[in-house]
Amino acid sequence: RPSSGSIELAGSDAVLLTGRTLNTTRNRTFGFVFQQFFLTGGASVLENVILPLKIAGVGSRERKRRGLEALAALELEDKATSKASNLSGGQKQRAVIARALVNNPRIIFADEPTGNLDSATGAVVEDILFALNRDKGITLIVVTHDEDLAARCDRRVYIRDGLVVGIESAVAA
Repeated sequence: RPSSGSIELAGSDAVLLTGRTLNTTRNRTFGFVFQQFFLTGGASVLENVILPLKIAGVGSRERKRRGLEALAALELEDKATSKASNLSGGQKQRAVIARALVNNPRIIFADEPTGNLDSATGAVVEDILFALNRDKGITLIVVTHDEDLAARCDRRVYIRDGLVVGIESAVAA
């Protein structure tokens, strides 16, 4: 809950959303990409990707279709039946992005999305995220200590010890 002000989500005061309504809204509106992959290693890549759809009650055929579509968008369709534990770090992060996309979110929260990746793989993941913003209009909210990644963002909010200490917007070229 905000300490002051309000948070409006799809025309509703977010503070008033509770229980199932809050969970449904969260599942339909947001995608999450974490530094730690949070994939179930013994499950297939496809099973990991379609989890938000299963939670949302989407039927199995539609889940599979949308999951494979998301994997194809991230060039992972050939890994759909592979165990998540058998993927490389870059493949795991792309699987996590596919999972974040499978519900067609309006907003993706990305917490250190390249933190566990080498610089070349990190650049690929960054390009994927920024392409989603540019091509699909998905809002990205990125938390990072990586100054190069932050520099690619249109707006930067600097936080120290839980307080906003600066805000910068990119200058249009």
